Amino acid sequence: MSDDKYVIGLDFGTDSVRALIVNVDNGKEESTNVVYYKRWSQGEYIDSSKNMFRHHPLDYLESMEEVIKVALKAMPKDYGKKVIGIGIDTTGSTPAPVDKERTVLSLKEEFKDNPNAMFILWKDHTCILRAKTFK
Repeated sequence: MSDDKYVIGLDFGTDSVRALIVNVDNGKEESTNVVYYKRWSQGEYIDSSKNMFRHHPLDYLESMEEVIKVALKAMPKDYGKKVIGIGIDTTGSTPAPVDKERTVLSLKEEFKDNPNAMFILWKDHTCILRAKTFK
């Protein structure tokens, strides 16, 4: 096994998370993978007629775990031990309601299916309907 070191780049987008493993010694791209958010792909927490576009935090967590595992499987055995860093990029801000312990509400059993307890996407404009009632 070589002494090379690797980094993993993660890019979280609207539909998926992408992973790239790079050799830091020579810049070579060693492995890539894409995982689509399960709930988003199934149309959960989306209502375009109301301009509602939400993500469940578990989509991010589960997809991140899967994308890293699959990208590392393409590498020689035990190369995961040579990863020295992970960088993360996102589309933009993702507001989310949290409790006093800073846990996103949709990760709590009583709010697990409540769209108002989810991440609010950049293209969610549900506030427009409410704003029109205050004119």
